[in-house]
Amino acid sequence: MYIDKTLKEYFDDLAAKKAAPGGGSASAAVAATGTSLMSMVANFTIGKPEYKDVETKVIGLLSEIRKLDSRLRSLIDEDVSAYEKLAEALKGAPKDEAALEAFYKGALKPPFAVCEITGICMKLCRALAECGNRNLVTDTAIAAILFEAAFFSAKFNVYINLKYIRDTDYIAGIHRDVTALEESMPKLKEEILDMCEDVLSL
Repeated sequence: MYIDKTLKEYFDDLAAKKAAPGGGSASAAVAATGTSLMSMVANFTIGKPEYKDVETKVIGLLSEIRKLDSRLRSLIDEDVSAYEKLAEALKGAPKDEAALEAFYKGALKPPFAVCEITGICMKLCRALAECGNRNLVTDTAIAAILFEAAFFSAKFNVYINLKYIRDTDYIAGIHRDVTALEESMPKLKEEILDMCEDVLSL
């Protein structure tokens, strides 16, 4: 499992001529970097006298961030596993179209989860931008940028698998959810960056 290995080993395998890890796993890693930054901001806010009035709120945010961080870390490896299963199925002959579709849905599941989770993370990031330690405002801004990048990266991995799926109801549901996030994520990110830039200009 890559989450228990060194960054060097992960990046070396990501760069190698290997089927996995690939973009889906990388998008989860980018998002997990964002949640780690948010945790740091929260930890540097909790216990500070000047943030006593918002401490309860920040503790709640940190609890939610940690749950999402744990899920994103697991998705780094889940994406690798799902793609390896698909790649193995594609080697088989003759091709069972129904079985293959199930494997494509399996490969789509981790990046789609990254899309959904980054949407939640961006909202939490905006809340943290309002009450987090102002000395770490750049880390909050970077987290927002990373969540947007992770979302759009994962989106491409969702669609590359979706093109091989014939289940029209499934396709429509994925498109609906991804499109809604595609519209909201950049707006939320810009709001967060504006808030952070206001702090920097003081």
